Amino acid sequence: MIRKEPPKLAVVIVNYRSGRETAELLKSLRQVRGGGERNIYVVDSGSGDGSCDVVRSCLSGNEFLVEAGENLGYGACNNIGIRKGMEWGADYFLILNPDVRLEKDFLPPLLIALEARPRCGVAVPVTLSDDGSRIQSVGGDFSLWTGRARRRFFGKDPASLRRDFDRAVFAVGHCMLVKSEFFEDVGLFHEGYFLYYEDVEIGLRGAGEYWETMVVYQSRIRHKDTTGGRLFDPMVNHVATRNQVWVERCYAGPARLLCFLLISFLLRWPWKFARCFFTFHLKASFMVIKGCWTGLFGRGLHGVSHLALPVVPRKARPEAPGSNSGEVVARWIEAQDAYLITKHKLDQNYRKRLR
Repeated sequence: MIRKEPPKLAVVIVNYRSGRETAELLKSLRQVRGGGERNIYVVDSGSGDGSCDVVRSCLSGNEFLVEAGENLGYGACNNIGIRKGMEWGADYFLILNPDVRLEKDFLPPLLIALEARPRCGVAVPVTLSDDGSRIQSVGGDFSLWTGRARRRFFGKDPASLRRDFDRAVFAVGHCMLVKSEFFEDVGLFHEGYFLYYEDVEIGLRGAGEYWETMVVYQSRIRHKDTTGGRLFDPMVNHVATRNQVWVERCYAGPARLLCFLLISFLLRWPWKFARCFFTFHLKASFMVIKGCWTGLFGRGLHGVSHLALPVVPRKARPEAPGSNSGEVVARWIEAQDAYLITKHKLDQNYRKRLR
């Protein structure tokens, strides 16, 4: 059902040592059409390079800087902004990386897709390369048999896209529009992953609760792809290897997990180790081994902090007894009870999947 009143949109941007890019993104967001009432939350992940000062100097009335104090990772910092938006009463959440370039009309098609399909929880645009000549992603696919995550239509000509809508397994993390009901139902980004595969994990978690991720071909953005430049980064090799295993442990099931482990032990992990070792990136090669070990035996997978949602309901809590009618207070108490029941259900279901 299409809502009659303008929606409330919370935009969440995680800044880590990218103050100038974040400032440019804030300027472009002011030119974007649609979205109703907006609040923009820039969450700084302990940059420590003066990024906060750069961002703070260009904030306007509905833009807020939240300092995490330390580098908490992609999922935890996004969750800080999402919880702020929930407290404000946002209907939709636009998750952005600082290095995206937005077109003025990219937002309305995403909103229409979410409004038109009740079980569509996440909408993503077509992402083009920085110069717009090639497709970078049209959502993402993930195989639980092999553990391979891939960006759909990567490197193809944008003129080859002739559809209006399409489904994807997950929304690539640099840009996605999410319904508040999706987060309320399945939880937020898993905070134990730190970096990489959070978007895959929440997509699979949402699919398990019958939510859809929809690609909207009329919506387009551009993104600077920097993944190739971090091929031999020790931290990236560690978390990417570990998090891939965590996704499989949580969602694959016995047969697909066994297939994944055979492929990984025989092919993927020896290749990743050799690629780093024989190019003299010795620390990165060690981190591949560490990622395998912590992926198979690490306990970070079992964290449930991403299931903690703000207690503040959609209707604002009355500031003092008697300040609002008894009917409003009753609705507020009912919302609190519904929140506690939902969180208990999410906690139980999530723990069952980990057994």
